[in-house]
Amino acid sequence: MWNYIVPWIDRRQYAFVSFSILIGLWLLFSSIITEKISSPSELITINGTLAKYSFIDGKRGTKKYYIWLTQHEATFQIPADFLNFFDKSEFEKVANIGQFISVEISKSDKTNLTKSNERIRIYDLHNDNLSFLKSSLTIKKENNILQYLVGPLFILAGICYYFYRWKKLRHDYR
Repeated sequence: MWNYIVPWIDRRQYAFVSFSILIGLWLLFSSIITEKISSPSELITINGTLAKYSFIDGKRGTKKYYIWLTQHEATFQIPADFLNFFDKSEFEKVANIGQFISVEISKSDKTNLTKSNERIRIYDLHNDNLSFLKSSLTIKKENNILQYLVGPLFILAGICYYFYRWKKLRHDYR
């Protein structure tokens, strides 16, 4: 039995195949099961007073952007995919603690507003005068077709490498 498993984890034989197919399946599965917002009608506006915010630009490119409103216990998060559309400098310049702001979230996340350990994705962020994050751009980004192609590309790369190694090993034994 072990003789059948070892080649699939041996880096000189099929470890790349195993790794790429597993990663591809995981990416494909996660892109299919995650909830997607396809139109602004699937969003709900939450109004509140800005309690605090935290914009952390960590080492190696990690970014964690959070906003808290006094009326809700949940933490509102600007996903890393949306940071290109977020006007951070304008927000820091204009937004003050205690200021009235509005965020748009998924309607399905409305039930999580009272949970203190819950992170809710923000699709739109604005005050009375300015928009810091626009839902039209974030919805477009979330529905990008590229995320559905990456998983199958990993799987295809693994299959192609398997046939390449199989052909090479078969040729070496002749």
